[in-house]
Amino acid sequence: MITKESSISKTQLFFMIIQSQIGVGILSLPHDVSLISKNDGWISTLIAGLIVQVIILVLWGLCRRFPSLTIYGIIPHVLGKRLGKAIVLCYTLYFVVTGSLVLSRFSQIIDIWILQRTPNWILILLMLGVCVYLVKDNLRSMARFYVLVTPMLIILFGLITYSLKDANFLYLLPIGQSGISNMIKGSKEATFSMLGFEFMLFLYPFVKASNTRKLIAISSAHLFVTLFYTYLVFASLVFFETRQDLYLTPQPLLYMIKAYSFQIIERIDLFFLSIWIISVATSIATWLFLSSQGLKYLFERANHAAFLPYTAGIIFIIALLPDNETDLEKFNKLMEPAHFSFIVVIPLCLFLLSIFLPNKRHGDYNV
Repeated sequence: MITKESSISKTQLFFMIIQSQIGVGILSLPHDVSLISKNDGWISTLIAGLIVQVIILVLWGLCRRFPSLTIYGIIPHVLGKRLGKAIVLCYTLYFVVTGSLVLSRFSQIIDIWILQRTPNWILILLMLGVCVYLVKDNLRSMARFYVLVTPMLIILFGLITYSLKDANFLYLLPIGQSGISNMIKGSKEATFSMLGFEFMLFLYPFVKASNTRKLIAISSAHLFVTLFYTYLVFASLVFFETRQDLYLTPQPLLYMIKAYSFQIIERIDLFFLSIWIISVATSIATWLFLSSQGLKYLFERANHAAFLPYTAGIIFIIALLPDNETDLEKFNKLMEPAHFSFIVVIPLCLFLLSIFLPNKRHGDYNV
């Protein structure tokens, strides 16, 4: 049953979706999108936001039919217990691997920009320790932390905006030169950077609000993330004089603000990263929480905290596997079909089955 301590408000849902979506990909997004869409990268980001919103509507339709079930309860209810548990296990592994990928990219960026002599395993271990502490209690305590740290995004916005004093908006012209096909291809990179909205599949029954208000909260959070990402891509495009500069710069946002300093802050890029780390922590915490909840369901236990050491240990081991950027790119390519399958294909199939099979009607169930 959903207890008062585990329930959250629609406002907390809004902030949790934001913090789950904004993560490690924020630094490389302008570079990744511009490689394909060139000057029209900001348009690709808007297209990606529209694509994700359509997916959100599908996920909402599924959750709406089972308002008191998380994704771990919906799957066996629709597919049967045996097949359902197998799919839940696959979801758990997917969340573990996704969290490992984010954690590995985080450690490599910190290694390049701040702690060159610190072994990656120490960085990974420290971050995992913070995330385990963050998710060991109930959902409401998690939500409170997510709400608390979200306003810090304003600082990131301010730092990027300050760098625009040397921008040239003519760099965007001519608009549309990359072609519609390249804009759509570029939107794929932006779509993967927006992952995290699928957290709604678990959060939905815990939110004290109507179905419509839940959709508004989730869609509003996604709109915020879309506009925020679009602004970052836009800022990068008008800052770098040639597209070649942006193509060769893997983390353009950091290079933008590194050129400036204030009287009390010498290295703005390090200040930027210190705030960025918080967003990465909430993103990793989401994957850690979802994977431990999957194990909780599979082993039919009352508390997910007992599984946190195991999921954190597996994430730690997998995160150590990529040695360099090339390995991470291969990792990313391998995960692309998994993202599509677990976020689009499976929920869509569950939604259609719940509609067309008479014995898969919605109702009220225990979580």
